[in-house]
Amino acid sequence: MFWLIVIAVSMWVLQLVLSILQFRRFAAHVRELRHEGRVAIGKAKGRFAAGAIVLFVIDGDCNILRGEIMKGVTVFAGFRPFDDFNGVNLLDLDEEHVARYDRQTRRAVLGAREEYMIYQEQGTAFAGSA
Repeated sequence: MFWLIVIAVSMWVLQLVLSILQFRRFAAHVRELRHEGRVAIGKAKGRFAAGAIVLFVIDGDCNILRGEIMKGVTVFAGFRPFDDFNGVNLLDLDEEHVARYDRQTRRAVLGAREEYMIYQEQGTAFAGSA
């Protein structure tokens, strides 16, 4: 029984360490993309399906310059190019644009638009109150 507890705790610690490493890779990647422009981030958590995170580098007019996606269920998932929306205005994305993708990708792409819109509204409200 003792060894089962030791193994369970060891697995939990390993999972924690790998999660921390994945988050650090993610944060470094976002910092790298921010050198190219503003970054819109959308995510869709998956309980029984692979989750998805989408990163869009956008210009001053909210046109998507570059996209990347990370999908997977493990901490070993990494970003890969996702250029399907390059040249499209982030604020124009809707259900029609994402209809051909799986549910998690659709949710992540539309989530990036929604999060950016919230960010814009908060920035406008903050600038207006000064």
